[in-house]
Amino acid sequence: MPYRYLFALLLALAGCATRPPARLQVAAGYCDPPLPYRYDPAFAPQPNFEAALTPELLAHYPRRNLLTANAAGLLPLLRELLALEEIARQPLARRQQPVAELAVLRQRQRIAAQLALVSTTVASLAAELDCEGERADQVAGYLNEQDGRHTQRLNVLSIGIGAASGIGTTVISNTPGQYAFGIGGGLLAAGLGLLTLRVGSTAEFDHPRNLLADVWAERPASELFPPSVWYMLTEPAFSNSGQSAIAHNTRLRWQHYGQLARPDSKQGQQLAALLFGPGGQYSAGQLTVRANMLNELQSAVRLLNQELQGLLLAVNKE
Repeated sequence: MPYRYLFALLLALAGCATRPPARLQVAAGYCDPPLPYRYDPAFAPQPNFEAALTPELLAHYPRRNLLTANAAGLLPLLRELLALEEIARQPLARRQQPVAELAVLRQRQRIAAQLALVSTTVASLAAELDCEGERADQVAGYLNEQDGRHTQRLNVLSIGIGAASGIGTTVISNTPGQYAFGIGGGLLAAGLGLLTLRVGSTAEFDHPRNLLADVWAERPASELFPPSVWYMLTEPAFSNSGQSAIAHNTRLRWQHYGQLARPDSKQGQQLAALLFGPGGQYSAGQLTVRANMLNELQSAVRLLNQELQGLLLAVNKE
């Protein structure tokens, strides 16, 4: 019968519309540093900050600035600078005075150069976080666009099948055919409507170098973050409250604002394994979560430049 062929055509169109889009695989690595950085251990933060302080340092610099100086590995240089300035203030012979002043100037240049290096380190890390966030946002936008097109096709086909089944029941003369066409078309339209609720494209999104992982685990040391930056992120004194570290506060915000509200639940553990592991199959919503977390961490890293600026102002004031 002719209606059978028409019904088969509708089934074929429905099969084409419900076919899921091909999975996308996103290459990783273009946000990573081009070369591995090696930091001079002579400028590593001293673990025992209190023991590194001297009465002279405390008399000349605020404690907050000295904490930043320790992060930049500058406490020994600041002690040397104070000693050189003391010599330059002494009454010296005419030939000795320029030499002493030149020594002070050179020491200040060494301190400024190290501060500039730490500042560019902060900027470089923030740029990597920004790049990773944009990468996640871009793929999330692509997946949302694919889902939107797929949903639109399902809606259009659902409307078309509903209209065709209505017309077919009036055109077909025999009763069994009318019933078959009407019921079948209604079921197809309803099925396509339900499929719109299950549309969800995914992408293979890898991130072997995962800067979020160390913050979530609150590790005492990090192989990914520069030592100076990690010290400022994990030392509680650098936060505004002074009670808990910036990294800890960042993790709490990730949980508080719903990105990982229940990390101990099964769903929370699965999401945490995806976000803080080497990568995997991401939906658009999960990529948006990752992008938001990267952007929040980026903001925390950029704010560290305020600490460096405060130290530089204190050194130039002397």
